[in-house]
Amino acid sequence: MRVVMIAVIVVVIAALLLVGLFFWRLRTLGRRVGSFECAVQSDSRWKAGIAAYTRDHLDWYEVVSLSLRPSRRWGRRELDILGRRHRSVHGHSEPLSEARCRYRGEEFLVVAEDGALDGLRSWLEAAPPDTSTSRIV
Repeated sequence: MRVVMIAVIVVVIAALLLVGLFFWRLRTLGRRVGSFECAVQSDSRWKAGIAAYTRDHLDWYEVVSLSLRPSRRWGRRELDILGRRHRSVHGHSEPLSEARCRYRGEEFLVVAEDGALDGLRSWLEAAPPDTSTSRIV
């Protein structure tokens, strides 16, 4: 009986640690400068996540994960927004938009608040000049 009780206590402590790690990760990702909540659809599956700008990449972290590495990473120079349309989502207070994006030939959808997608567009347009070429456009 004592062994069972110790096993139960160990399992409960491990579960509490995992839940704590999960919420710490979400809080840390959400508080980064340049991060925003969004959902990504590829292959007809939607996944909730948090995207964060870096200098040269847009990193996307899936919400339901304990990984500290991004689930997806899109290079700034190869990511394009092909189109955008407003979406109505019942029960959501902020206006949402859906952006159709392309990265290296793969198309996918991103849904986020209007302001977040405005920021994404601005970040893409404000990319520094490509230093690997000397041509002037």
